[in-house]
Amino acid sequence: MTENWYWIISLIILGLTAYAVYISPIKAVKVGRKLNEEQSKYDAKENIFLTLFALRGDPIHNNFVMALNQIDVVFQDNPKVLAAWEKFYDNLNQKDVQTHDRNLLQADLLSEMSKVLGYNSLKQTTFQKSYYPRGWFDNNLKAQDHQEHQKSFFQFGSELYQILIDQHNNHLKSLKEKDMDES
Repeated sequence: MTENWYWIISLIILGLTAYAVYISPIKAVKVGRKLNEEQSKYDAKENIFLTLFALRGDPIHNNFVMALNQIDVVFQDNPKVLAAWEKFYDNLNQKDVQTHDRNLLQADLLSEMSKVLGYNSLKQTTFQKSYYPRGWFDNNLKAQDHQEHQKSFFQFGSELYQILIDQHNNHLKSLKEKDMDES
């Protein structure tokens, strides 16, 4: 009788082992996918934060604007970040706002993001300071000046082209009138 129990227990252990061998890879894949998904979400949040942090002194930079426009999706599960973003967004859409006020709201947004990402040792003053080289400023002024000159050139060219077309049309008209007079 003990031999029967031995075989029954052995079969149960064998069945449980087979089940564990079958189910383990499936569970491992599910856990791996969940970890990858969480890592992807963290990476997206960190990418936006680092972009906004790096470009905090250049708020009209294309990458800065693109990062701002991704906050609602990437930080959808972080109400404090969304609230700070909403305040900053409302401020961005107002005219005649003090730069200092805007910088404070931007710093608040970056601060909330940093907390979500675990950058807890960063201070509010860190978010308010930025480095923008004088050379970049000068290059931007030169680029703006160049664009203004291009605009003037093309406007003048367009006006000149219209004058030439009008003169040509007047010349053709006078030739037609001359031909009609001769006939």
